[in-house]
Amino acid sequence: MSGHTVAVIASIVAAAAAISTVFLVLQGQNLLTIFATNSSNTGKLTIISISDSSFTNQSRYVISPDPFGNLANYPIQDGSSADENKAAGIVEISGLPDGRYLVTQIEASSQYQTDMVSKTVEIMNQSRNGVAMFNNNALQESEQQQQQLQKQQEVQNRTSPIRNLTYYVKFECGTISGDQGPLRPGHYDTDIGILNKQDFAAQIQWSVTANNSRNTNSVIRMLEPQGSTNIVCKDLQNIIGNDQRFIEGFVIINLPLEPGLLASLSDGAQVLGRNFEDMNNLLEVQAFYTANALDELPHEVLVDKITFAIVNDTSGRIPLEMINKTLDIAVPSSLNEISDPEIKVKEVLAEKYGLSTQELANLQLEIRSVSGSVGTMIDDHAISLSTVMPQPSG
Repeated sequence: MSGHTVAVIASIVAAAAAISTVFLVLQGQNLLTIFATNSSNTGKLTIISISDSSFTNQSRYVISPDPFGNLANYPIQDGSSADENKAAGIVEISGLPDGRYLVTQIEASSQYQTDMVSKTVEIMNQSRNGVAMFNNNALQESEQQQQQLQKQQEVQNRTSPIRNLTYYVKFECGTISGDQGPLRPGHYDTDIGILNKQDFAAQIQWSVTANNSRNTNSVIRMLEPQGSTNIVCKDLQNIIGNDQRFIEGFVIINLPLEPGLLASLSDGAQVLGRNFEDMNNLLEVQAFYTANALDELPHEVLVDKITFAIVNDTSGRIPLEMINKTLDIAVPSSLNEISDPEIKVKEVLAEKYGLSTQELANLQLEIRSVSGSVGTMIDDHAISLSTVMPQPSG
């Protein structure tokens, strides 16, 4: 950058901000920091965009963090109402608190390339002003045409009509008893909830695609205004029609946007734009997942505490320090059950130490006491909720 250009920039900034400049530091021909006497006693930031020896206007920027604390980032554009300097190519804002800010140019005017290098400025003691300068090279004609086509395509994508919304919902249903898969053994259930968020009726179609299977025929349901419905594992198993203990796959929910529905959505224009708010304002689709490792729900159970001693073990499998020592064990029991405490203890010892039938018969125990209590099974389950976003199509 020539000395003449720097002098012109410094002169314009000083005149626009009414600042008496002490000195100017240029770093890599991109970052300027001005130390000045500020009569307003507030921090001020000036952003400059140049190309060769001229200023480029209408550039857009983002300042991070937001100096006014409203958003994560503060957007500003050359010539906007927030720009205190109406000169083309110069953006000025005041009232910034002390701190270090990162200024990023997110878009230059259509004839110039965006400067992708962010600039760091620092406001100190409410009297040190920061200036961030961006260099924008002029675009070649072919590059200008390419950018214009890209902007036209973005506008078309936002405004082109859509005729269909599809929701893809993962489901897990049934029981896993082995350890062959990524899911741990347990009982799995899926409940898919669908809410019509509009004040008019909507017709949905849904089908099921189980893993390694074809898609099923569609089921049609009518949702009343503000009405809801759900799809549970029993519904899925009935449609798939197999007897597998565990099934997984996807439920495909389709909302056709018929002319009457489109007219209701767009005041008769029969066009729904491709933006998130429009698409997500029709249906609310949520999937509620549960998993439980127990065969049945937690409930109160009777427990017998048996105190005993091992008198003699001919197998040699039971550790010697346990012989003739008072031991106890808690085993489940049932109301009005007639059982032999000695047999219950032997069954546990046989499983733990691998005793054969003959070794178990030769095992001598002394039952010293039996007491009962009420316990609760441990609840071993997990739940999760997932909101499903729609996919649009024309």
